[in-house]
Amino acid sequence: MKRVLLLSASFAAAVSLCGCKSGPGTTDEGAHASVPGEAKVADEDCELYWHERGSDAARAVWSRYRLRADNAILRNAKGDGPLEYWFAAQAFDVLLDSVGSFWRKDLAAEAVDAYFRDFAAVHPDRRANVYNDDILWWAVACTRAARITGERRYLEEAQELYDHLWRTQVDNALGGGMWWRSDVHGEKNACGNFPAVIAALNLYAETKDTKYLLQGRALYRWAAARLFDRETGAVYDRMTADGERVDSEFSYNSGTFIGASLRLYRATGSRTYLANAIKAADHLVSGFCRNGVLRPLGQGDGGAFNGIAVRYLAELARRPGCGRFREFLLANARAAWTSRRLSDGINGPDWSRPPLADETVEPQTAVSAAMLYFAVSRAFR
Repeated sequence: MKRVLLLSASFAAAVSLCGCKSGPGTTDEGAHASVPGEAKVADEDCELYWHERGSDAARAVWSRYRLRADNAILRNAKGDGPLEYWFAAQAFDVLLDSVGSFWRKDLAAEAVDAYFRDFAAVHPDRRANVYNDDILWWAVACTRAARITGERRYLEEAQELYDHLWRTQVDNALGGGMWWRSDVHGEKNACGNFPAVIAALNLYAETKDTKYLLQGRALYRWAAARLFDRETGAVYDRMTADGERVDSEFSYNSGTFIGASLRLYRATGSRTYLANAIKAADHLVSGFCRNGVLRPLGQGDGGAFNGIAVRYLAELARRPGCGRFREFLLANARAAWTSRRLSDGINGPDWSRPPLADETVEPQTAVSAAMLYFAVSRAFR
């Protein structure tokens, strides 16, 4: 997980319109229908309220981390260049969170196109990254871009990347699964295999090509058998090439396991997948928290882990009988929103306290909080 965010001027302008209300020709990634008695924007318990908070956080990120005011490039941790590949994919997901509901469709398409073109300019060969999970995150985001805009080129991008990894990085070593890196086949990780399932099932949903369902099931079966503890709900980190399991746990892995399980449940109807997702979610909210808020995992790669976890937990929180997960997300969002640094609107890695005035906050850490606010918004959908 070595983790560019290039944002064009047209995208920066589009971001300033975050929070555009629904109307004819708006995007509809997730259904949102007004009903009598629906919560008003000022009510915390509604989709639009937290969508606006996510939009506020996104604007703060673009404003705070641009290298130059005229082109909206975000700085990396060192401040001497754009963000790395996988953080750029996460930031693309945040853009898609913003435009996926309430935006006019033409503005959404323009913003997505600008981001995609800039990313492609920095990474003309998206397959060249040796970290397979990085490539998968970009592919997952592209499946969402295709669904939101209706543009087939994003779907083709996702297919090309995923298909390449399936052909070259999945084999029978250790009984199956996808390698973490393409240059050194040293381990097969949760952080690669469960995002691969998400990518495969997203592609299946868009194309109805059964091969993606079968491949996703095969990857899940391999990874769940070796890395998921059905008794405790723990999701362990990886299997080494010599067959040893490394039992480290990260919120990121739990989140992607939940996302993979839910996609297979929706595709197959097998309640085993749903039960797995709930077990992992219960473990996540009980084992990774401090006073009801997800523990900070530092910055660097860890700065994005909790944001990814809540993204997929929000999908489960919308299901009947899973309201406790929505309440958990809401508690985290309330804590984070009241812990912004008021001078620039940025959250630090600890969602329970504001960053100090002189404290350095890396952009991927600030993006993670925006992911939280958008996740809560989707949990109320």
